[in-house]
Amino acid sequence: MQFETIGLQGKYRELIGDPSVGFTAMVYGLPKSGKSTLCIDFARHLAEYHGRVLYVAIEEGFGYTLKEKFQRLNAIHPKLVIAEKLPDDLTPYQFVFIDSVSKAGLSTEELTILRKEHPKTSFIYIFHTTKEGNFRGKQGFAHDVDVIIGVENAVARANGRFGSGTLSIF
Repeated sequence: MQFETIGLQGKYRELIGDPSVGFTAMVYGLPKSGKSTLCIDFARHLAEYHGRVLYVAIEEGFGYTLKEKFQRLNAIHPKLVIAEKLPDDLTPYQFVFIDSVSKAGLSTEELTILRKEHPKTSFIYIFHTTKEGNFRGKQGFAHDVDVIIGVENAVARANGRFGSGTLSIF
């Protein structure tokens, strides 16, 4: 069987490998651990080299801190669109970041429907964690994704179907 990969290169290939088109990932960590910083930088990388990206900032919304992160990370890019809510039409995007699934209140069933409706779109879901460091939500989320990235103290650790690695965020 043949699978089309996105051709991921650089530090993100070292972190997660070269995922197939339409891959899914979950990113989780405690508040202020670097989850959004990692994902905004990853979104910039994908927009620069791989296609149109939608970053849905449900958690933070449009505001000074979100603007500051995008500017600090040099993540302003014509192929990177920022929204406060998930739009009805996702067809223009090859990659969709949902920050955060916890805040959006999306169920595993709803995420499964999104994936089925958009099989060539990659989804990166961002989750909160409990004080113990476990992600909030049903365990089914972890079983339904291709890559799991835990973020702690500005270090991302990934495990998944395409490889595993570690990346310092700041």
